[in-house]
Amino acid sequence: MKHAVVICHPRMQAFTRLTARTYIEAVQARGDEVVVRDLYAMDFDPRLHADELPDAAGGHVRTEILIERAILKDVDVFAFFYPIWFGSPPAMLKGYVERVFGVGFGYGAIKSGGTGPLLSGRSMVSFTSTGSENLWLVDSGGWDAVRKVFNERLSSACGLQSLDHVNFGGVDADMAPARIDEAVQQVRQAVTDLFPAPPPRARRRAPAS
Repeated sequence: MKHAVVICHPRMQAFTRLTARTYIEAVQARGDEVVVRDLYAMDFDPRLHADELPDAAGGHVRTEILIERAILKDVDVFAFFYPIWFGSPPAMLKGYVERVFGVGFGYGAIKSGGTGPLLSGRSMVSFTSTGSENLWLVDSGGWDAVRKVFNERLSSACGLQSLDHVNFGGVDADMAPARIDEAVQQVRQAVTDLFPAPPPRARRRAPAS
């Protein structure tokens, strides 16, 4: 199984990066392959340019996006790691989705008219963080909003199966070490639950002589 770990946070020592590293270690321990797409480290340009907009001619796909799509073409799981800011993913991540998961990769034209998903049979999982506690996020409507705007829209447009969305609330510079350890364990447990190990193959018995 191949995972694309998409990380979006400007700080190198961020909690977001800790959860991403934990996920990477957990899936690699299973023997899975990982490709890391660290958007800030890549200095990814999130702006959708005028020539990229779909039109009668199909729109122009820039070279950097063609390269990105080639890296992701055989990915089985897209794992997104980001903080929730102002009730939504960071602008960098939204721009990445708009440019990379657009026409020709995430979805495309179908014969009957309109568009259809191109990533069916693959899945996505999200790990996010907020400064507010989870209870406030739910009560304020922010939890439903980010799941509808990002998770449900991306999964429905591209045909991805949304496996889970884990949010860590109360994340700040003074976060207690015990809560950090708990979050690490939660990521590891999520990997175990989402991607159970296949049953061992039965050993073939040698034929009787």
